[in-house]
Amino acid sequence: MFLIYNSDVITEDEFRLPINDRAFQYGDGIFETIRYENNHLWFWPDHMDRLTAGMAALRLRAPTQLTSSTIQQLVFQLLSANNLLDQPARIKLQIWRKPGGLYTPSSQEINYLISARPGLSFAITQQSKIAVYDLVRLSESPFSACKTLNSLPYVLAGLHKQERELNDVILLSTEGYLAECVASNLFWFKNETLFTPSLKTGCINGIARRQLLRHFTKHQEGFFLPAELDEAEVVFAANVMGIQVFRGEWSAAHADRIRQLFMDISV
Repeated sequence: MFLIYNSDVITEDEFRLPINDRAFQYGDGIFETIRYENNHLWFWPDHMDRLTAGMAALRLRAPTQLTSSTIQQLVFQLLSANNLLDQPARIKLQIWRKPGGLYTPSSQEINYLISARPGLSFAITQQSKIAVYDLVRLSESPFSACKTLNSLPYVLAGLHKQERELNDVILLSTEGYLAECVASNLFWFKNETLFTPSLKTGCINGIARRQLLRHFTKHQEGFFLPAELDEAEVVFAANVMGIQVFRGEWSAAHADRIRQLFMDISV
C-alpha cells in the first residue's frame, strides 16, 4: 500500500521515522479518521474543523499550502494509488510536531501522514454485551475533545473489553459521570429526547455526535450517572463508521432519520 508523507507518495516499506521523532517520543500530535464511501469523504468540513481546533490547542503550525482543499486532493490521489476509489475506505490523517526539544519543543512545524485502507460500509448493529470501565477515567482539557496520539485510556479500556469478551465498554469522567465508549460517543433516547454526555466529561467531540445533535433538535447534553441508562428507551454508541445499539429498539421515525443522516449522500 502507498502512503502520503509530507506530500510525497511513498510505499509503506519506504516510510521511516528518526529516533527523536516527537510522535514516537511524546505522542505530540493529533489525528482524524475519515470515512470514504460512494466517492465521498463524509463530513469533511467537521473533520477539518476538529483538526484545526486540535492543532491550535497543541500549538501546531501547518505550512500555508496545506489547506483543506490540498488535503482533499492528496487523499483522492492516495485512494487512486491504492485502487480504493470504487469501494468504502478508511482514511487516517496524522499530524505531529517535527523533532526538536524535550518536553518543551523547539518547533511548531509539523509532519503529516495520510494512509488509506479498505473499509466497510456504514452499518447499524445490535451489540448487547457492554459494561462500565472504571479503572481509568477521563477529564476535560484544552485538547480532550480532539483525537490525540496519546490514546492510553482507550487502549486500556479496549483491553478490558477484550479480556471480558464484551462488545464495548463505557468510560466515565473523573467525577463518575458517563463519558463515552472505546471508539464512539454514547447516546440514548428517553421521552423522544436524545441524550449524550457533555464535552466537559472529557469525551471526544465526535463527528457522528455533531451530526446527531444538529439533526435531533430535541436533545440534551449534560452530566449523567450510569443509572440514567436504566430508564432509557434506546442506548447506542455512534461514530462515522457505524452505530452499535446496546439496548432497546428505534422508533420507525428515528431509524429512518439516522439512516438518512449517515447513509444518504444527499444529506
